[in-house]
Amino acid sequence: MSEFYVGYLASAPPGIRRRLRTTVVVLLLVFMGAAVLFAASQNQFARSYFDFGKPAEFSGTLTSQPFPTLLPDDSLVRDKQQSQPYLLVATGKFAADALVAGHDAKHVRLRGTLIHRDEGHMIELDPSSISETDGPSKSLNDTQEFGEMNLTGEIVDTKCFLGVMNPGAGKVHRDCAARCLSGGIPPALITTSLDGSPRLVMLLGENGRPMSRESFLQRVGQPVSLKGTVLKSQGLFYVRTGSAGIVRMP
Repeated sequence: MSEFYVGYLASAPPGIRRRLRTTVVVLLLVFMGAAVLFAASQNQFARSYFDFGKPAEFSGTLTSQPFPTLLPDDSLVRDKQQSQPYLLVATGKFAADALVAGHDAKHVRLRGTLIHRDEGHMIELDPSSISETDGPSKSLNDTQEFGEMNLTGEIVDTKCFLGVMNPGAGKVHRDCAARCLSGGIPPALITTSLDGSPRLVMLLGENGRPMSRESFLQRVGQPVSLKGTVLKSQGLFYVRTGSAGIVRMP
């Protein structure tokens, strides 16, 4: 006779108990496996940092064009990666152009909060901290041009991308990026088209000056194809292009 169980009995028959235990164990293993696979399929956060609440002192040669940038003193460089120039921004979603006015090509000491990622570095300036010093200024005439190239990638606001937000790119960050770029944060294309590694390529107009925001705001946070002249100056990549050279990809 087949086993039969009524709910008010003290225990189920042995065969039903074994089948129930097996079913529960199998379901638990399936759910655990599904959870592991789901977690493994998610994108990993980038290794980006914002040293909020930990301002530090920096010194080097300041240049205001095409974007405010600090070329650090050799004596302060601890490793090769840190020899990259630091983009400079103000607090919030604003550019640092007004803060660095009058200090172009001068050796300065300043205070700010470091924002850093493998693809680049940035300092959020303390507004009243810039002072000129007698240190050695670096040459600003180090430019290499690579000619016209076709690049693919995503237009990002450098402040969030480099570490203030994580993730600082993609659809989820599009509205925030548009606000930062509208406030003057330097725009860049994150691309692997140069050498297969992720690179930040700063956006410039065809005249070599910062692009008008209307030229790229509608293309932020989505895959784009960009055609322009690529150059490298003081360790940063740039591309000179126009609004017609930025095309949304399917």
